[in-house]
Amino acid sequence: MAEPNYIVIGRTRKAHGLTGELKVSVEERFLEDFLKNERIFIEIKTAKIPYFIDKVRGGGDIILKLEDVDDRDAAIALQSRDILLREQDIIPDHLREFEPETEDELQYGFLEGYTLIDQNLGTIALIKEVLEMPQQEMAFMDFQGREVLVPLNEQLIVSIDETNKKLLMNLPDGLLD
Repeated sequence: MAEPNYIVIGRTRKAHGLTGELKVSVEERFLEDFLKNERIFIEIKTAKIPYFIDKVRGGGDIILKLEDVDDRDAAIALQSRDILLREQDIIPDHLREFEPETEDELQYGFLEGYTLIDQNLGTIALIKEVLEMPQQEMAFMDFQGREVLVPLNEQLIVSIDETNKKLLMNLPDGLLD
């Protein structure tokens, strides 16, 4: 039997959390294929090793949990590797469910891990996650022992320092109360 042809659809990035999850990036044109398959292949040395997908989640970043990858060390071993599907696992273009181009990426998703600083109050907290709410994107963080959501929009953002990972905002009075 002939060796199947494989197509690189994306890459594993970094281990995420302690339970063996991985952040991955998948080319947009292969996202539907990735989500419809129960198995992917990861290239290790020159071998293409099959992994079954346990679950996939995420808004901006795709977080992938593979079966039998149950701790951070196992996930670290799979970092920065090509993700492949067999050619026969790719949906032919004429059968794809074409949808109008929608912008799935969160506009402010890259701010995760940035320090939020208010012009008046100074340093507030580290942004743990950027969440998509019906009205707008929100920065989720711990502030003075409790979880708070801060709206991310152009009216409140003063500047973004990508080099030092700092977000300067002018927050309305009472927003953090």
